[in-house]
Amino acid sequence: MSVIVKASACVTGRLWSRWEKLCADPATVQNRLLLDIIQRNRATAFGKDHGFAAIANLADYRKQVAIGDYERLRPYVERAENGEARVLTEAPVRMFTLTSGSTGAPKLIPVTETSRANHRQLTRLWYHRADLDHPGLFSGKMLGVVSPAREGKTAGNIPYGAASGLIYQSSPRWIQNAFVLPYEVAEVKDFAAKYYLIMRVALAQPISFLGTPNPSTILRLVEIADNNKSEIIRDIRDGTISERWPIPGAVRQKLVARLDRNPARAAELERLANQYGALRPKDYWPRLQLIGCWKGGTVGVRLHELQRWFGESMPVRDLGYMASEAQMTLPISDSGSAGILDVSANFYEFIPESEIASRQPAIFTCAELQEGESYHLILTTPSGLYRYDINDVVRVAGFFQQTPLLEFVRKGRDVTNITGEKLHVNQLIQAMAQAQIAANIAPQHYRGCADVDRSRYAFMVEFDGANVNEASLKHLLAALERNLCELNIEYAQKRASERLKPPVLCVMEPGWYERRASAALRSGGRDTQFKAQLLSTTPEAAGDITAVIELGEPSSHGSK
Repeated sequence: MSVIVKASACVTGRLWSRWEKLCADPATVQNRLLLDIIQRNRATAFGKDHGFAAIANLADYRKQVAIGDYERLRPYVERAENGEARVLTEAPVRMFTLTSGSTGAPKLIPVTETSRANHRQLTRLWYHRADLDHPGLFSGKMLGVVSPAREGKTAGNIPYGAASGLIYQSSPRWIQNAFVLPYEVAEVKDFAAKYYLIMRVALAQPISFLGTPNPSTILRLVEIADNNKSEIIRDIRDGTISERWPIPGAVRQKLVARLDRNPARAAELERLANQYGALRPKDYWPRLQLIGCWKGGTVGVRLHELQRWFGESMPVRDLGYMASEAQMTLPISDSGSAGILDVSANFYEFIPESEIASRQPAIFTCAELQEGESYHLILTTPSGLYRYDINDVVRVAGFFQQTPLLEFVRKGRDVTNITGEKLHVNQLIQAMAQAQIAANIAPQHYRGCADVDRSRYAFMVEFDGANVNEASLKHLLAALERNLCELNIEYAQKRASERLKPPVLCVMEPGWYERRASAALRSGGRDTQFKAQLLSTTPEAAGDITAVIELGEPSSHGSK
């Protein structure tokens, strides 16, 4: 392996040198890239509809193509889904990445060979830079937790799946071979069984790198290992996989065939568990050099919890600003979450956060940004996204050469995000409307709050004085939860894996909503412009809550 690592480092080192030079002149690189994307796709359906043939510069592009969200692109994507060629790009669509949309319909993001190549390049560079700072990174096995890159096929026979699976497949082949988990593990649907299986396999190995986008996934893994330590130790000793976990027969058979009895490792794990009273990765993976996960936005809130399991000195490096739409930055430090903007892969425009509601906001290129300022990102990609409002807020943390270092701050308008679920206010409105019918009760006012500290949602409801019983409230909450899972595939996944905790329903004091509105008006708002914020991260005052209803038993709040 050391020979392969050295050879790869030499090749990737030359790639880094070329990539680094591009960062010295991002304006030229970006302008050249934009015109190349436009010229290549002039004859596509989108290109013809938006006059690509008349575009000679950025000003023309902005004139011909308005900023838009996914719903503007959906009709074109649906044509591509059905197998029609040259809709968004001249290049064939090789697959779609799948993510939640602003309504119940998920978003399918096209992937071409060029976008795949961009993923491969940034992934290679991430490992290269991490290895320079952590020379023992590849000394043991690597544990990466991803979702399947292929989860199904569209009507046009084009595969679709998770962006994390695509990025995993973008790793160099020798790195994929160093990963301890067979790819089939990603296809286990039951999250508890999947996490048990991951740790059953990984605890038998000397792990030197652990990587997965969401830190909450890491916490669930180590908690499951500790909570089921006796079972895992027994499986490692006997070379088995416990029958109580619902694992597909084909996956179980393949894995068991690869697993050997390992009494020595089992004895070591048992000794560690007895010595420390818990099974902790800082004890059973002493060769672990680095954790790779997201550190920015709300998902980074739980990072401090890793110290309990991995120790205070364990370095954590952000994997980079990435989404189903694109992989966009390259972190080259364990400090913070910022990364170098990949100016060679996608074209970027930025709207100052303070101007996002303006009818004619200022729009900047990456060469015009100011350090410390926050912006909404507008994205153009070689895979067919044109002036796409990704609805993310990013901050400029500094510069590398002349290229911005960006860090993800939060989702933008009308979206909350605790663990990656990206809940949209439209989904809350639709889910609540359906839940009211199912429960046969209708709140006079309601709003949702993303409780980041507790990794759960709280839904505030106020009634007009009608006598509402606990059974109806529990029915309303259960229906709301069920509807959200149906409307948002990522909310459903995060709930199934328990990275997102069960929601609660908070019954509010009569007059709560009016008091909120009055407070907003006293702060300088106009009554004709007041707009209730139905979804946010701002909690309600405890004194306004009369009862808290849980999916299990309801509990009273205070003495009211």
